[in-house]
Amino acid sequence: MDVVGLGALNLDILYKVRFDELPQIKKGTERKIELEEVPFISKLLKEKAEFIIKSGGGSAANTIYALSKMGFSCGFTGRVGEDEEGDFLLQDLGKEGVDTTKIAREGKTGICFILVDGEGERSVFVLPGTNDKLLSQDVDINYINKAKILHTASFIGDVSFQAQKKIILDVKVPVSFDPGEPHASRGWDELLPILKKTWILFSTGREIELLTGQSAKEGSFRISREDTRVVVCKLGSEGSWVISREEEILIPAQKVKSVDTTGAGDVYAAGFLAGCLNNLPYPECGRLGTYAAGISIAGFGRSRYPEKKILEDFLRKVKVKNDL
Repeated sequence: MDVVGLGALNLDILYKVRFDELPQIKKGTERKIELEEVPFISKLLKEKAEFIIKSGGGSAANTIYALSKMGFSCGFTGRVGEDEEGDFLLQDLGKEGVDTTKIAREGKTGICFILVDGEGERSVFVLPGTNDKLLSQDVDINYINKAKILHTASFIGDVSFQAQKKIILDVKVPVSFDPGEPHASRGWDELLPILKKTWILFSTGREIELLTGQSAKEGSFRISREDTRVVVCKLGSEGSWVISREEEILIPAQKVKSVDTTGAGDVYAAGFLAGCLNNLPYPECGRLGTYAAGISIAGFGRSRYPEKKILEDFLRKVKVKNDL
């Protein structure tokens, strides 16, 4: 396969809200919730929110879904519950050709409540479920080693994080890593062994600041001085820094109307990796990632993820530009 994903698998339930009508919830919130909080959140959403869609989710799963939709051969390893939500997630990945045979089933599937306003801004509440119980023995290392790339993103719980860390250190293929705030908050010493094994790091400016204690750019350079070959610092509407030992470049963001920014960074990672798999230079990978992410935010959930034709059109334009 081209890419195998490792990370949390969640059922995303999206609601349209007006945050000024929800003083209990701060816009931009992203946190773990406990089971006993679900009735309160459900009641609040029933009274003050409009249900939009349910969709497959999880950062690494979004990236793998997008890569598969662009025509790459992909698989995934992780955990879902033995419930209807787990069935939905497996079917959702499977319909795009993702190999789900290495996804374990036990317990309750992770649920993610996503609140989106009219500007595309969001708040997220995660009930991790069985994701928090992933063990290293749940994962077939040989399966991962048959791929060209392992792409992995954060788990919230410590058990799953330690399992993920062991897996990353054990695999023999290049690692693409998107830590998210849960991992970045663990700090430099905890993540350094993973960074030394990472080929491409995808991270937001805030996450790099949390991880390094430095500004986004200074922190990115600090990470690049380790064995991390490429640091991609996602800056939202300001674009992205692509920093390697050979060069640094700011890729401007696309000016597009945003409906839902959920998963935009994950689709960016998919576009960047698609460029790598087509042997594009890193700046072009960044432009492809930006292009793919810009398309994805025009719809809710995974409804507008880019298809194979988008990739083919981009590659054709790059070839024409290089031939001039």
